[in-house]
Amino acid sequence: MSIATPVPSGRCVQHRAGAVQALILVFTTQLPIMGLLSLIPIIPLLAQQFSSEPNARYMVPLLITAPSVCIALLSPLAGYLADRIGRRRLLLGAVLCYGIFGFAPFFMSDLISIVASRFLLGITEAVIMTVANTLFGDFYPPIPRRKWLAVQSAVGSLSGTALMCAGGVLGTMGWQGPFLLYLLAFPIFICLLMFTWEPQRQREDVQHQPQSNFPVANIAKVVAVTLFCASLYYVEVLQISQVLHAMGLHDSSSIGIAGGLAGLGVPLGALLFAKLAKRRVRVHLAVVFLLFAAGLIGLGQASAVSWAVLGAFIAQVGCGLLIPALINWCLGGLSYEHRGRGVGLWTAAFFIGQFLSPFLVNLISETLGSLAAAVSALGGVSLLALLVTGLLSMRTGARSPLIN
Repeated sequence: MSIATPVPSGRCVQHRAGAVQALILVFTTQLPIMGLLSLIPIIPLLAQQFSSEPNARYMVPLLITAPSVCIALLSPLAGYLADRIGRRRLLLGAVLCYGIFGFAPFFMSDLISIVASRFLLGITEAVIMTVANTLFGDFYPPIPRRKWLAVQSAVGSLSGTALMCAGGVLGTMGWQGPFLLYLLAFPIFICLLMFTWEPQRQREDVQHQPQSNFPVANIAKVVAVTLFCASLYYVEVLQISQVLHAMGLHDSSSIGIAGGLAGLGVPLGALLFAKLAKRRVRVHLAVVFLLFAAGLIGLGQASAVSWAVLGAFIAQVGCGLLIPALINWCLGGLSYEHRGRGVGLWTAAFFIGQFLSPFLVNLISETLGSLAAAVSALGGVSLLALLVTGLLSMRTGARSPLIN
């Protein structure tokens, strides 16, 4: 496992990224996941703690959603700054401030101040998500990049479960307890400081020539597909607990166990991406839509909890495949000078999809009369997307396909 191999290159010394840099970036990208999941187990404690505050019923949920809103709105700006002023300094500053703003509520007692700190945290998360994924494109050529993106997806699933459990355990100390988790940002900051460097513009892969203009058409295609896919991605993630509750499963621990079993599909999806990594993204999307269709229809039509969990598991396999496939697609169409902006737009699209997904489900639920019917209907939408992807692939063939 190399840390950083200097390679002579004329007048300067280039670094060669290895497993150490990849793992540091993988764990860096888990920080925004922690920002979302670590507080979920203590929402009842927060509601109880601040019940006397005016508008607490609106402010407490904002503690959870504020960072995601910032990521959706500010990721394009973060990408622009990464292209203009450099990656490493921006990422180091964001991770350091993440630790400060994330841990600050441990010492606070005013709800408005805590909410403000969460918005500041969200600003740092927008930078972290964008720049860390940009560095995957800067540090690694396509083949190792695909491997590490698959690892990132698998680790994201495992860390999500671990962070929720840790948040629940630390919540036994009181509502401030889970904010201790944000101290993990400081060792990550030290690792970034010691083992990473500002990437230099290098010769692009032979498949991709440097561009003088930002690839608007290509990124617009990536953003549109990402927005659509993210809206489907979060259907099972955000609705499984309510579907299980409607089926008569009311115990929160049982719902948590069921959700955890379904979540085991994500690492399997990451492994599936590793197997399909050399195939074009239209193949990845076709498999994702097939898994979403089977999983969501199975979840919506299930007559027993076991069948619902199986449907959710299948959908989660699709989730594990989708994210590395989309990131790899985005990075593959960008040269060095445009990579930050492109990744920033991709990140914004994915988090906007997260925001829109529950509204879409609620709208369809009101139309069809039940949540289960809405989930099944969105499985049908996934099936339709699969058919459209297949038709476009047959129509374009090898001639400049719509989805490469």
